[in-house]
Amino acid sequence: MARKKEKISIRILLLFCLFGSTVLGQKPSYINPGLLSASTTLSPAVMLNRSEVNYYVTGFLEGRIDKRISLRGELHYMLGNANDKFLKNNLRTTFGLQYGIPFGNFELHAGFAPGFSVMQSNVDPSNTEFVPSAQFNVGARFYVWKLFHFFTNISYIHSKMNNLDRVNGMSDELMFSVGLGLNFQVLKKYRQHE
Repeated sequence: MARKKEKISIRILLLFCLFGSTVLGQKPSYINPGLLSASTTLSPAVMLNRSEVNYYVTGFLEGRIDKRISLRGELHYMLGNANDKFLKNNLRTTFGLQYGIPFGNFELHAGFAPGFSVMQSNVDPSNTEFVPSAQFNVGARFYVWKLFHFFTNISYIHSKMNNLDRVNGMSDELMFSVGLGLNFQVLKKYRQHE
């Protein structure tokens, strides 16, 4: 009985893959050099050194220089926080490279982006620090039309406040982003194929 269910499951999976590849194969490829993508979304971030969650308005602008490589800039603005949390304010910007592996109009990607943060802690609100930060991220995108795509992204962000008296200033976060991104193809030769 178990083998019969297994064979049925395999057949259903094969039919789904065959149907999915036929449908996806009929769409033109939107992942080409010259594709600009941008979005803004609300992103929760779990602090790894404390049991706290911060909320950011996150925006990105990404330009594809190759079928697999793109340049990406991000801006993270932390929304207001309670006085009992470690961070009072945080504004972060990063700029780096993304490497993608496209499967039709679906893409898995990973990247690294150095940057800086302007941080303020509730431990010492009079102290505002300009500190380096680094971001590693992985995610997936699905380009459903030439003008937009859906995305999900997980980022590890390393940063540390250095001038807090007898307090560990580590501020590492794991940030989650999901949303709708807008696209625009700037190269005319790829716009004609859409």
